[in-house]
Amino acid sequence: MFRIRPFAFDWIALAIIAAVPVAIFWQSATSLEQQGAASGGPLENAAFYPRVIAVLLAFIVAVHVARLGLGKVQTLSPLKASDGTRLALVLSAVFVAYLLVLPYAGFHIVTPVLLLVFLLAFGVRPVSAVPGAIGMWLVASFVFEGLLNVVLPVGVFNITLFS
Repeated sequence: MFRIRPFAFDWIALAIIAAVPVAIFWQSATSLEQQGAASGGPLENAAFYPRVIAVLLAFIVAVHVARLGLGKVQTLSPLKASDGTRLALVLSAVFVAYLLVLPYAGFHIVTPVLLLVFLLAFGVRPVSAVPGAIGMWLVASFVFEGLLNVVLPVGVFNITLFS
């Protein structure tokens, strides 16, 4: 019934996307609950918005699983690597490394490097990539720290810019 091989990348993508709602509900039930941030009404509950997103993602995954299972998806996605696939895997690995280093080095050190690597990987010339990465980092820093008062990971160097 479920055609796995001809739609391998669809199933892999669905598994990855389905892991997000699972992680959100798990965090809401454990970590946020222990901190007292997942109780109360929607306005005082830090887990409310992530749960809404998790429900929407789970619904989208269920719809796509049904479409695959019923044969409604016609474009095959066999497990065959191409240049775009390799780039996606490399950049995914770079992003995972970023997430692992982020708590230790801090947002303001690691994020411009990540943005520069992504821009260069997408073919942006270095002359444009360097100011582009710095600009995106500063805008993101200002929006989150300055406007939204979000505490970004400071790392061992305890660096903040707009807070």
